[in-house]
Formats: sequence, structure tokens, C-alpha cells
Amino acid sequence: MIHGVKYILRGVLTAALVCMMLPLSGCIGSTAENDRTDEITTAAVSGETIDSVEDEMMTDIKGMLYNGYDKLSESSELARDGADVYNLYMAKNEAEGCQLALRSTKRYGSLSLDATYDDGAPELTIYKESFVSAGDDYLPDALAPFGGKLTLLADRNAVLYLRFTADSEIAAGDYSYSITLKDKDEVLYSCTVNVHVMDFALPDTLSCATAVGLYKDSIAAKHNVSDPDEIDRLYKAYYDLMLEYKVTAYDLPYDILDERADAYMSNTRVTSFRVPTCDGDDARLEAIYDKLKSNPEWLDKAYFYPLDEPTSREMLDTLASMCERLNKIAPEVKVCTPFFRNIDYDNNTDQIGFMTGKTTLWCPKSYMYVTSNVYSAAQLEKYPSFGERMAERKAAGDKVWWYVCWEPGDPYNNLFVDQLGVQHRILFWQQYAHDVDGFLYWGANYWNGTSDPWGDMATVKQLSPDVYGDGSLLYNGNIVGVDGCTPSLRLAAIRDGVEDFELLAMAARLYGDDWVAEKIAEITPSLTQYTTDSARFDEVRRSIYEAVETAMKK
Repeated sequence: MIHGVKYILRGVLTAALVCMMLPLSGCIGSTAENDRTDEITTAAVSGETIDSVEDEMMTDIKGMLYNGYDKLSESSELARDGADVYNLYMAKNEAEGCQLALRSTKRYGSLSLDATYDDGAPELTIYKESFVSAGDDYLPDALAPFGGKLTLLADRNAVLYLRFTADSEIAAGDYSYSITLKDKDEVLYSCTVNVHVMDFALPDTLSCATAVGLYKDSIAAKHNVSDPDEIDRLYKAYYDLMLEYKVTAYDLPYDILDERADAYMSNTRVTSFRVPTCDGDDARLEAIYDKLKSNPEWLDKAYFYPLDEPTSREMLDTLASMCERLNKIAPEVKVCTPFFRNIDYDNNTDQIGFMTGKTTLWCPKSYMYVTSNVYSAAQLEKYPSFGERMAERKAAGDKVWWYVCWEPGDPYNNLFVDQLGVQHRILFWQQYAHDVDGFLYWGANYWNGTSDPWGDMATVKQLSPDVYGDGSLLYNGNIVGVDGCTPSLRLAAIRDGVEDFELLAMAARLYGDDWVAEKIAEITPSLTQYTTDSARFDEVRRSIYEAVETAMKK
């Protein structure tokens, strides 16, 4: 039985169509080559002649299949020998993507794109990538709904994101997808994606916790709504979309005491949730704690977040006062404190020492694992390395997450629009290598600094006008006819990173920590050393898949 592709039909307005309605200067990116795409693009060959009308029809539209995380700018030429066959590997209970770039020397309107595949194959969902300004070029980020019709602009790339989703019950083996681009009945381009599903499944319960800010005020502003019930409804839609990508927002869609919250707290994809501190209302906090204690799974996911990034003695004293109250009322709920400095509290105690016994969910900025970044010269002489101290806290029963925000930048990995896609995924390999339990990120929809996220991803201009995408992993869907939000290429990379983390955890259980450490070192020997070769990354990742499959069969 042949199946057609499942399109997301909640809106059909693509970036190309938007460009048709805007002045040309508003949608054409820089023609300068971006060095981040050098590995997957080449310059156009000049002086090429066309011998016949038939040859022109055969060569006018070029296509290229490539992995699901590299970023091809809007203006970059496609590789002359761009692949029209792509082989993708995935486990059961996993989603993985690849991309199809299409380019023509002339404009085509309302082309149809069809995909067929065999019965029982992983579900295919196609998105249209939207380009956003990032310095000197336009780079892909938003994943907009694709309704099956495509417009190609002359000498501009149109890129589709193909997401393959395999459930836990799918049969292992090979599946082929035939993709065809047509102008009415005339085939203009065709390609094939071969998906190999490994004979094991990633577990439902995730090893990597996530906690990402999601803000109702940004939702209300960009959707132009003020009714509290409508804002709550949209918040739930945003929250659910994030869960689809294995990312958990700070706050549940419902009050913890609301019985509708129970299903979320029990959901295996919900890895954490923030508990309100209920300042001035101890009785309410006691009621919340009583409910959480009734289910150990809920209690394990719960955390307080009373104070962000303490940087002074006064802030640490405030933290101590808050923790005294919280630990008295709800002693088993972890206290999360993101921090990026290690000040001396007094002559005998540094910040880490002071926070010990108060913070129980440590959340340093990633670069702190390079001890010299945060220790003073005296601290370097006095204390063990930062990593050793976090290991001590874990041995004592605490948990450790880490975070990034508008810093650190290169050479550290982050989630910026203008960083390499492979950097987003490797960030989670580095997290695993440093025995960090979870990933915290301050915002999925911080849009206070931009009037239009679809066109301007310089979201924290007050900190830097050259940081793109900080605190924003989603796009308001009302721009493209979606009742909620749309994901991004970076959100998909986070999902892939979380699943890579799970693959590494499975491999460690089967082969041991040293074996996994050697594999990780092939990709990233340190926080500032890592491959930027996508083919190499995929090769090592595939070798881990194959090793896990071999061990599971035994």
C-alpha cells in the first residue's frame, strides 16, 4: 500500500509567498557566501552553456538532500553534485530529519511536491524553512507549515525540512521515500530518502531533563489577545508543541493543585516543572507539597527557582533566607539556582561553599566547567576544580544541570541562529561528557526585544545587537495561519541532542562509561574543541547506533 505524505495543513503561507508580498529589499538576503555553509555548498560554475531546451528543463531546477541540522543560507549556491539520494539512520521511538534544498535560475509558482512511501514507514511531516536576518546573511530557522505547494524565486534557495518519526512498535528495517516536484503533470525534480530504523527503541523516560522559559506576555503581545482564558489556551498549545520536541517549559499549563495538571506531571516527556514559592502564603505551598509527596515521580520532577544568577553577597544572603523558608515547608523539593560567577562570600567561603546545603539543583553556565573561567587566582590554589566540586555535590545527592544564554559565544557551543547546526547537537554530547543531568534555557519565546520574530532575531539588543535567537526557539504561528506556534530548526536540533544524550546513556549501560567517553572524545575532546564536519559527526553517531543494536540483539 502506498501512502502520501502527511502535510501540516494549519496554514500554507510560506516565506516565499511572504516575499512576493513585500518590497524586494525586504526579503532578499546578502549575496555574500557564509562560511558556515562551505562544507555543503560550492560556488557556481561560470561559462556553462545550454545546448537545448530539453537540457534546460533537465538542469534548471537543482536540488540537494543533506542532514537535518546544517544551515544553508538563502543565497548560497547548491553543490554542483548535490545529492539526490540521502540515507538516514534512526532508532525506534525517535524523530530525525533531513533537508531538501531547491534552487532555480528562474521563478516558478505553485509547484506541487509529492512524497510516497510504503505502508508502515516512519511518519513523514514536511515543513518549509523560513529565513531570518543574521548579520550579513539570511539563515534558516523557523519551520513553517507546508501545504504541498511551493514557489521558487529565481536564484534563491527554498529549503524543506523533512521530519521522520518512528514509534516504538515500528518494524526495524529499511524504508524508501520518493519525493517528486512537479509543474502540473511535468516532473521537474525527484529525489529519494532511505530511512533505516535500527532494531532497538529509545526509552520513553528521558535521561536528560530540560527546563525552558515560556512567557505568556510574549504570547499575548504577538497574538494580539488580552482575554486570560485565550492566553491560557495558547500557552497550552505552545507547551504541547515543545513537548512534541522533548523539551519541557518551566511552568505547567495548569496550576499544580488543578487535577488537569496530573496528566502532565505523569507524562514521561515532562522532565521537570517549577513549583511557585507562594510568597506570603505558606498554607498554599504546604498544600502543593502534600500533593507532590503523594507521587514520588512528581516530587522528583519538581523544583523551586527562587533567585536567578546571584552575583553579590547581598544576593546570596537573600537566597539563604528564601531557602530557609522553602526547605522548612517543602524539604524534598529541589532548589535550582542558575549562576555564572564564583565570588568569595568571605575570607573562608566562596560562592559554591556558601550555596552548598541551600541549593540542591546546581545550574552553572556551561563555560564554568573550564575552571579558569570562574576561579580567581587564589581560588585556583585553594579549591578543587569546578567539575570536581559538582561531582562532589552529585555524590551528596544533589542534581546538576547547566545553561547557556546570550553567552557564551564561540568557541563555546550555544543555540544562536548564526552558529553551526552541529554545534547545537554537540552541546548535549558535552553535557553528557560532564555528567550534567539537565539543560536549562531561559526562554523559548522572548520577543520583547523584537517587533517581528519572523524578520528580526536580534532578541537581546540591550545586551548585544549581534546575538541572534537568544531566548527564542519558537515563532508565533498566527503569521502563517497556525493556532499556536511553529518550531525552529534549533528546536529540532535540541530534540536531536536530547535523543543523542539518550543514545549515549544506553551505550554506557551496555559498554561502560569509558567506551562512551572515547566516542564522545572523537567528536568533542573539550568544551572548546569539537568537529565541525557534519559527515564525521554522523559517522560516529551511526557507529554508536550499530554498537547498541549489536549488544541489544545479544
